Amino acid sequence: MTIKLNTFTSFTTSNCYVLQPFDNEVCIFIDLPPDLDDALKYVEENNLTIAGALITHGHYDHSLGLRDFNYKSYINLDDQFLARNPQEQIKAFMGNAYDVEEYEGELRSFEEIPYDSIKVYKNPGHTKGSVSYEFPNIGLIFTGDFVFKDGIGRTDLYSGSIDEMKHSIDHVFSNFNEDFEILPGHGPSGKVKSIKENNEYIKVMLNDRTS
Repeated sequence: MTIKLNTFTSFTTSNCYVLQPFDNEVCIFIDLPPDLDDALKYVEENNLTIAGALITHGHYDHSLGLRDFNYKSYINLDDQFLARNPQEQIKAFMGNAYDVEEYEGELRSFEEIPYDSIKVYKNPGHTKGSVSYEFPNIGLIFTGDFVFKDGIGRTDLYSGSIDEMKHSIDHVFSNFNEDFEILPGHGPSGKVKSIKENNEYIKVMLNDRTS
């Protein structure tokens, strides 16, 4: 089985993944940063068919590309307020130079994803609606800003919670298959086993539960 995965990193440093998980021309986007041009160009040049997008959480650097994506988009609807209302987020990070209107397009619940081969984990902490998407058949987990190779997502932003993050690390991340590869919303990927052993933030949280 031939699996193809391409990563397009936005000027916001967030990753957009274009995955072909079915050994055919069908592709799925994971996260939609503001600048989708290169990813969409890649799809066009390779004659791929877009099945939709899986959005890990509602922060603008992962969802602002909704405006340029004319296909089905799936998200935990607990985060749709963030995805639809990016202006305050952008103002906090970039000042008043950018004016973005509310997104009024359709957002579908991750529960409507039409593929049984995709497993969705709720892992609040970075945002209330943060989720990870696992493709068990090919050993990949897309975690957004839940878990990075060398860190974890911030918990001090709107709807974030350090207590929920600890719970998610304890009850979601710790149960991931250790041989699977984590592809985060920012930065490089890493094996679950390696992240458990080397990510100091994860190690502290997991040690806290046993101390």
